[in-house]
Parts: sequence; C-alpha cells; structure tokens
Amino acid sequence: MARLVALGDSLTQGFQSGAIFRTEWSYPAMIARALGLNIPLEFRVPRFPGSGLPLNIEAMLRRMAASLGPDVSLGEWLLQFPMLLNQFVDEVEDLYERGAGAGPAAYGGVYHNLSVWGFRVADCYSVSAGYARQAVANEEGAIIDDFLGLPSAPMYRTACRVLNPRQRPEREGWTMIDNLRQILAEDPDGIESLIVWIGANDCLSTVLELKVKPMGDSDIPDDPQARRQWNLTHPTIFAQDFRRLTDQIAALLPEQTQVFVGTIPHVTIPPVTQGIPPFDGTYFAYYGRFFANPSNFRPLLHSHLTGTDAQFIDQTIDRYNESIRQAVTHQGARWHLVDLGGILDQLAVKRNQAVATPDRPLRDYYAGLGITDHPLLHLSPVPNVLRLGTRELGERYAGGLFSLDCFHPSTIGYGIVAEAILLAMQAAQMLQASPLRLNWQEIIEHDTLLQSSPSLWDDIIDAAEHNALFWDAIFRAIT
Repeated sequence: MARLVALGDSLTQGFQSGAIFRTEWSYPAMIARALGLNIPLEFRVPRFPGSGLPLNIEAMLRRMAASLGPDVSLGEWLLQFPMLLNQFVDEVEDLYERGAGAGPAAYGGVYHNLSVWGFRVADCYSVSAGYARQAVANEEGAIIDDFLGLPSAPMYRTACRVLNPRQRPEREGWTMIDNLRQILAEDPDGIESLIVWIGANDCLSTVLELKVKPMGDSDIPDDPQARRQWNLTHPTIFAQDFRRLTDQIAALLPEQTQVFVGTIPHVTIPPVTQGIPPFDGTYFAYYGRFFANPSNFRPLLHSHLTGTDAQFIDQTIDRYNESIRQAVTHQGARWHLVDLGGILDQLAVKRNQAVATPDRPLRDYYAGLGITDHPLLHLSPVPNVLRLGTRELGERYAGGLFSLDCFHPSTIGYGIVAEAILLAMQAAQMLQASPLRLNWQEIIEHDTLLQSSPSLWDDIIDAAEHNALFWDAIFRAIT
C-alpha cells in the first residue's frame, strides 16, 4: 500500500525563494518521514537539477556574494551585478532548455508527490504532459539564448518532469489524475492517505501583478492557458472546478483511503505585498510591492492594490474555502478539512495588531494547541510572517516563516503545515500519525535561510527601497 500521496501546487511541491528545487523538504516529505517512510524510496519526489526552476533567488545571491562580497557598491550595482545576474540566469536557461533539465529524468515511474507549482484547480485534470510539452514549444520563440532570459514556460517544463519524467510516448496524455490512477493500478492495496491542497493560484497573481482581473461566471473557455487571461477565478467556476476535481479523485480511491484537504490562505497576508497606511485594523489603504513603505510609495506612480481590492480578493477566497468545505462534506466521513488558511490568519502580525510584539502570533498559535515549549519558540528572534529582515552577514532580525520570494514558506514554515496535517491525521486515528514525530531539530538544521541568510539580501532590500520607481518598473515588466 502507498502510505502517502500528495496533489497540489507550489505549496505542496515545496517551492521556495522563487524556485522548485528542494522537494525532499516539502511538507509532504516531512510528513512522510514522520510516518517512518524513506525519501525517496517509499515516498517518491521529483528532483530538479541545478538550482531548480525558474529562478532560485537564494542560490543566485549566494553565488553573487562569492564575487561581490557581503556588500554591493554603486559601481558593482551598475556593472558587475547585471553581468553576474545574466550569467546565473543563462546557466539556468541552458540547463533547462538544452541541458540535463530538458532531457528525460533517470526515474521513469510515478511520483507520490504529484504537485506542480503554478497549477490552478482545473489544471489538475486538464493539463497533461503532452499539453505542457506543447506549451513549452509554443513559448520558446526564435531566440535561443536571450539576455536575462529564463527557461521558457517554466511551469509547464515542471509539469512535464512531474507527469512524465522519462518522456514516454504512452504517458504524454497523462494528467495529475491519471498519475494518481496509475499509483492505484500498481498497488492493489490502495493508498492509506491522500493530501489535496490546491487553489492558491486561482487568486495568487492578483498580488504578484498588483492588479485584479476577475473572471466572469459564464462563457469560460475550457483551455487552461486561455483561462489565464484572468487572475481571479470566479467563485462559481471555482466551485465547479473543485467539485469536478474531488469527484474524479473520489471515483478512483478505495474505500479505506483517508483524504486531507487544505483551505486556501488569504494571499494579502504574506509579505509579497506591503501595506501602506492608513490602516483600519484589517486592511491598509494601499498594498505595494515587497519593498514599498510609507516614505517611498506614491499611489500615482507605483503599482498597487487598494484596500477595497484586498478586501474583494479575501472575500473571494472565503467563497473558495466555503466551496472546499462543501466538497469535503459531500465526499463523506473519510474526507477531512484542514484549515491551513485559518492558520495563516492566526499568524498574521499586522491584522492581529502585533507589530510591536511580532513573536506573539506564533506563541498564541501554539498556546491554542496547548504547547508552550515548541522548538520554534526557542529561536531568537521567534519567527513571524513578516518579510525576512537581515543585517550584514545574514543575521536575521525579522521574519523567518516566509522565503525570499515573500510568498512561499521557508522550510520551518512548511514544517508548521506538516505539523497541522499530522494533527488532522492523528484526529482521524491514523496509525503512526502524530505531530510529535516531526523531527524539528532536523527541519531547523535544513532551513538554510534560518541557518545563514544570503549576505546580499539586505542590500537587495535597501536598493529596492531607495529606488522604488526603478524596481517597480522592473517588476511591472516581468509580471
């Protein structure tokens, strides 16, 4: 019997700091270890060569620090930084468009973590390996090796590597659901537990683009790429997509499988956006990019969301989560809701009026679980959901639960997700499932941002804050 299988997007695949690369430290892999499974023999995860896809900010900054040292001068910003950036990006492009990352993987079976970053709910049953491969071909263009050009269609390249790693012709039509079907065909005893956490990408681009492009509730194309002209799926369409997905999953699973389904976090909480006062206790007047602050932000010049936009996005997510609850209830007693979105609400610093005491939300969260001596509470400072703040040589003074892309969790952040799902598994009386079996010392040791943040991160933040118009123009161009 397969003990554990996971379906989802970047959050379940283990995306960090702008790239998918350390899949062995995704939260499902942490859960697998807690269940006594070997990684990758008993819980199979895809591997990504080099620094991963599409752009590993952490690896890039560590590489640059080797040439620039812990600080960047004005001359280095103008001359060396662009050259080093292009060199790093060019290596990633070469690796995934023409090198080992473009070829068949060594492993040719089916993974237990079938998640693909960037996937929306409907992509799980509509994007096949062949569809993804065609999307890559369509986007490649005529220029083979362009300046500062990342690999074309990186999400679809990732999908190819997950859904059909050996590039076998007979598997080109397989979607995520077809891969799940194959796991069940290969193991007649079925699956003990399945994790489903999907839906964040039906709303995430609103905070990445700082623009709301809502989908209507009718005349929506079936083609997954055509749907991406909108960055906020209509709640009615989301409900239809999610029910279709869960019905397809339920039709495959044996009766004994326990299914754990996560709710979607409010995407306006992570530090990918920064709130600009006035603040009404829940929402700010404006939301700028991760480097925005009251002294450098100008609403007429900078990309932003308004507080009304943020409230509309959150209300839409609330409707998504109601659809998820209804779908879980519809499937019966062996389907369990895990309110992962609610955990982020509890950990929010600004909405919980904890700016002066940013350690309080994590302490309160664990106190609510009856825990006052958790390993994360012994870290100094206690981690929080604010943007990672570092001093020279990478000493952390703020943040810690989010990685450098300011949306995806750090390794310890993923540990909190693993812990919550293990708690739900324990409540479902699953054998060996206990949050106490998580090896927090090991998780903390493998959090590279916690152990030693890139020494150039503070220079990046400082440069962005002092040149906000220039950096905003860059982000507007790439999003």
